[in-house]
Amino acid sequence: MVSGEKKMILDEEVLAVVIAILLIASIIGVVFIWRSGGEGFTAIGLLNENCRIGYYPTNVVQGQNLTLCIFVYNHMNKPIIYKVIYKLVYNSSELPTNTTPSPNPEIASWVGALNNDANATFLVSVSVPRNESIVGGNISLVFELWLLDPVNKSWIYTGEWVNRWVRVVE
Repeated sequence: MVSGEKKMILDEEVLAVVIAILLIASIIGVVFIWRSGGEGFTAIGLLNENCRIGYYPTNVVQGQNLTLCIFVYNHMNKPIIYKVIYKLVYNSSELPTNTTPSPNPEIASWVGALNNDANATFLVSVSVPRNESIVGGNISLVFELWLLDPVNKSWIYTGEWVNRWVRVVE
């Protein structure tokens, strides 16, 4: 009986080790599948005029150009054609969401192409059109990311956007 009990404990230990090895192998397999392809995504970022994070402008003189830097990244597992659309937003209810773009009109746009796992960082010059009613108020400079659908030849909103609230001064 004593030897039988040891055999049962040994069998449980072996089974536990086998299960642990299978679990680890499964996790590693999923990680390799995920890293080699997986679900694609894009990203957009807003940087200052030196293409760095931080030290963003807080005031904007209407009618004058403001230089910022846009970062776009492609991990869609294929090349993409993208468009960044610049809009002004006057209150938070006009901001885009992850499903709908801002309803406000396009002021400017920039188009580019990226291979998979590539990025682009580029300077943009934007302005706030003259409008005396917004002087002294806060507005948001919004940049939305759109992709070209090669089948339909139409632009599709990605749900990705960045913004910067600024105070409008004379």
